[in-house]
Amino acid sequence: MTLLTNGYAYAFQLLGYLLWDTEEKEITNNVLNSVLDEYKEELYRNVYGKIYSGLSDVDQEFVKAMAKFNEENVPIKFIEEEMAKTHNYISIYRRRLLDDQVIISPKRGYVQFTLPFFKDFIIENGIMYE
Repeated sequence: MTLLTNGYAYAFQLLGYLLWDTEEKEITNNVLNSVLDEYKEELYRNVYGKIYSGLSDVDQEFVKAMAKFNEENVPIKFIEEEMAKTHNYISIYRRRLLDDQVIISPKRGYVQFTLPFFKDFIIENGIMYE
C-alpha cells in the first residue's frame, strides 16, 4: 500500500478509503488490484488535473519529456535533449518543479516524479491540456 502512495498524504487517505469501502477483512494483492483503477481515476480527477493545468507551458513540456523516459530516475541530459534546451534553461524549470514538489532529485543529475502514477497521468491525459 505504501508503495502505491509514494508518501503522498492524499493518496494514502484515498487508497485507505477505497480499501475500507470494499469491506474486505484482509487486504491482499487481489483486493489492492481491485481498487487500483478507481484509485488512479480519483487521483487524476481530484488532484492531477489541477496540478498539471496549474503548471506553466514549459513546466508541462518538462514533465512530458520526463514521462517519455522508460525508467523512474530520469537523467537531466535526457530532458535537455528532448526539449532541445541548454542545461541552464532546464535548471530553471527543474528548480520550479522541485519547489512545487512535483519532482525530486534522488541523486545528482537525475529527477523523478513525487506523485504516484503522475507519469501515467501525463502519458494518458497530457494531450487534453494542450
